[in-house]
Amino acid sequence: MRDVDIAEPQARVDIPETAAQTKRVENAAVFWLLVCAGLLVAVLAWLLPWFVEQTASGVGHSPMDVIISSPTGVGWVAVWVMGLCLLALIAGLAYDAFAVRTGRARPFLYSRVRAGIALLGALCVLLILLLVTTRAELVFGDTSPDALIDNAVWMMLTGFLLVAFAYGLRPWVLTHGGLAFTAAAFAIGGLFPLIFNQSPGFVVWGAQSAGIYVLLALGLNVVVGFAGLLDLGYAAFFAIGAYSTASLASGTHGIHLPFWTLIFIGAAVAGLFGAILGAPTLRLRGDYLAIVTLGFGEIVPDMAKNNLFGKTGGPNGLSGVDSPAFPLHAHPWYDFGIFGANPRPYYWFILVLIAGVVVLLRNVERSRLGRAWVAIREDEVAASATGINTVSTKLLAFAIGAAVSGFAGAFFGAMLGTVTADNFEFAVSVTALTTVVLGGIGNITGVVVGAVLVSFVIFWVLPELQGWMGTVGSNVGIPALGNVQYSDYKFVVYGVILVSIMLLRPSGLLPSRARKVELETGTESEPLAAVQERA
Repeated sequence: MRDVDIAEPQARVDIPETAAQTKRVENAAVFWLLVCAGLLVAVLAWLLPWFVEQTASGVGHSPMDVIISSPTGVGWVAVWVMGLCLLALIAGLAYDAFAVRTGRARPFLYSRVRAGIALLGALCVLLILLLVTTRAELVFGDTSPDALIDNAVWMMLTGFLLVAFAYGLRPWVLTHGGLAFTAAAFAIGGLFPLIFNQSPGFVVWGAQSAGIYVLLALGLNVVVGFAGLLDLGYAAFFAIGAYSTASLASGTHGIHLPFWTLIFIGAAVAGLFGAILGAPTLRLRGDYLAIVTLGFGEIVPDMAKNNLFGKTGGPNGLSGVDSPAFPLHAHPWYDFGIFGANPRPYYWFILVLIAGVVVLLRNVERSRLGRAWVAIREDEVAASATGINTVSTKLLAFAIGAAVSGFAGAFFGAMLGTVTADNFEFAVSVTALTTVVLGGIGNITGVVVGAVLVSFVIFWVLPELQGWMGTVGSNVGIPALGNVQYSDYKFVVYGVILVSIMLLRPSGLLPSRARKVELETGTESEPLAAVQERA
């Protein structure tokens, strides 16, 4: 690594000399993410009940309760061993953070031993589960045979296995970070409905909020991250995809095309409108482009609310949208059914859709088109001088980003069965942009992480926080804590996230290394108009 002077003698940034060094930095961030995520899940599982009676309203005994209870046998010992394994792994992570931060010690010592400790913790989980389900030992009190295995058991097992994966394969993770994250994310993602089998509402969040915003973040990252074009009206393409599906698969207009065709029609229509928006705005950059896209983002839902050409249903929108179904001889072989009653097929389908989009965008990023986007983002004048057709290249960025949003909109309409303009307000664009900024502009892995985190906070934590704080308030004697409508403060949360990221980590949680250098050195290209004025 070498230090490079940028503009001023004191402005020195550590820039990698080779692509291999760049890749190691990004892969190291993925390793930290896997370890921290695994331990966070395990800690939460330690505090939550493991076995719950069907009439107990979610109340039960956690491993913490077992620790302070009288010994019952092997299972009680297994809980203690599991807790010690968790403490050892947390202490190891704290040591690594100290070593990396101060440079006074060597981090990541005994990685294989730590992997073994994590596997021992996972074996303890399985042993406890076996003892309790066979009633060989009442580790968690006198539970009945009908007691339900709560989510925390599978969360603890998942957390230990994720940590074991990260430490046990650490050399491979540090050389194949993107592949390691993808493997872990889709393995856990595929099992997500089974892990949270007792919380169908959480699976609904996974499909309706997390999955949708991951798709929106991936598409917006093409425009903002790859091509460097600020888009504040991204929700418009989301709306176009949704209304395209609702118009062609509902009784409103008497058309019932199959969902498997409509999802591509929605993406194509949204991509076409993306190119139409991009064509007249190619000369604009920065704030001017942001204002134009913001206007487009406000026009589309307003036109839908005003019942454009009598086809959008006005404020009530379009309802009765057909649910996805696999056809067989003109009859549905498998119908996804009502989303709220059975969210699993919707969740698994959107996971497959995300996987396809990620593979597509990975290939595009590494192609000639992806390199052209980077060149335009860094210096449009230089890119044009080298022979890059900046007009068609930026149009493709708008079109591809809008098409991904159209995919999300088409699935969203079929999933909910109703499409109204209220679902596509400016807040959707703000949320999508927040996920990209938080995760890391230009990094596919980063924007996926950012989308999951933001959607979790906004659409799960805030709505549930009132009930949680009500419980806390009743326990500590402050019942007013449960009277606050925390969901009303989502824009405050947006602001806190954006301000904190800009101050503490402007490049995002998992930034693209090239983008990070641009932000830290201040070498981002100026608007083309400014360059032309000086010329």
